[in-house]
Amino acid sequence: MSQERDPSQPLVLLIGTLDKEGILSALKTAGWQYKIKRLDSSPENWASINSYFGTFNIRCALVKLTGISCELLTSLQYQDLRDRLLTNLALVPHIIFMHEELLSEEGDREGKDTNEESHIEWDTEDDLWPISIYTPSIETRKAAIEVLAARNLKVVPYRRNAELTVMASLFLADAEEGLLFRLYVPSGRLWANEIDRLLQLFRDYLSRIGHITVRLDQKRTEGGIVYAFFGPSGAGVDEGSIERSLAPQFQEFTEFLDLCVINPSLAEDILKSKNLDAREINGIMIRYAKEAKRIQVDLKHEREQKILSIRHRLESELIDVLPPSTDWNIVTALVDATVPTVPGISPALSNGGGHLNQITAAVNINYSPQIINAMNSIVASEIEGNVSLTNMDRTILDLVGRYAGNQELELTSALHELGDASVPNPSRLLAKQRLKAFLAQVGSKATDISIGLLQAYLEKKFGFS
Repeated sequence: MSQERDPSQPLVLLIGTLDKEGILSALKTAGWQYKIKRLDSSPENWASINSYFGTFNIRCALVKLTGISCELLTSLQYQDLRDRLLTNLALVPHIIFMHEELLSEEGDREGKDTNEESHIEWDTEDDLWPISIYTPSIETRKAAIEVLAARNLKVVPYRRNAELTVMASLFLADAEEGLLFRLYVPSGRLWANEIDRLLQLFRDYLSRIGHITVRLDQKRTEGGIVYAFFGPSGAGVDEGSIERSLAPQFQEFTEFLDLCVINPSLAEDILKSKNLDAREINGIMIRYAKEAKRIQVDLKHEREQKILSIRHRLESELIDVLPPSTDWNIVTALVDATVPTVPGISPALSNGGGHLNQITAAVNINYSPQIINAMNSIVASEIEGNVSLTNMDRTILDLVGRYAGNQELELTSALHELGDASVPNPSRLLAKQRLKAFLAQVGSKATDISIGLLQAYLEKKFGFS
């Protein structure tokens, strides 16, 4: 590519040793201009990287962190430059690749080469330091991970350069399409129909209230439906008014719907803050309040139908096992305690299986383990739909619910996509690696859980031992 770059056109930043043939081919096919910069370099080069964010409309940024990069991220000499760079990255679509050794907290392997390409490379233009990838001290690795996690940056681990290339190419393909938000809903999941309606309403909310032009696509797999929101794509598109991620807007949207029902005046205040014509606000409030009430009633009815279905299945399956003196009201209480309640619209979009209460903990009752397992199986199938979640899956979903923040829905979707064999392998690979990165970041918080065991389980779930 020519060194001449047009500031009026979007630019893709490749920060780190990302000049792989597959990545560059994807960029050339899309017709995007790009710039390769290095991180294992001098402070002056870091300043030049930051300058691109002020000069160009950055379409997206791909970053590869090495052991030396992690050292620099935690260096006082680079602190101001680092803060500027990470702030800039958070404002654009981005992905940060780190070798799994760098995310591991097991032992201190300083000096160990973790790169497939064990070689020394220099770049005089970027004042590049010699690249000889090694694993820095565990304290440095933890500090680097904490710096990235504090800004909710999207870190993805990799083992081999081939994996990195596959995930980078997929990320670029999504960026070319203008992907903003992605959600996987298992078939038959509790409130699946209501979630579909919510997403359609969310698209309308973005257009009418958020002034964001998006399209909503649906792709059916063997196990569920992948919903994807896309913004404008293609070279030369003005993205100044397009949000880089819809997760915050999605959270605001569900809270707005709840307020339409329980506190209309606060909901109206939200609309007034959106630069809407005052004459439109009343009509919008009437429409969304009506939709919110209708959805809330349907959520309640769906829950009641699930409880009835579960009870009927339990009675059919356990009638020959339980004694005639069994109090079926206790069974009903068990079911009611296990199916999620409907305090508002937002819980319908939670990760479901991650908060599935175990029947054994709901009511103290002297049933055999076989009966308890049968109850759990029936309840899980009715709530979770066409997926089979293991105890490991539920542990991961519980961690996601506790620590993922506004990335909860995306990480929940990642776990479901990983378990759906009909989803293309590149997407499943990226889903697995995002989950592994999340687990690495919360490892210091979830001290009572073996993070390494959960990460090994994700590898097995993907299909490798």
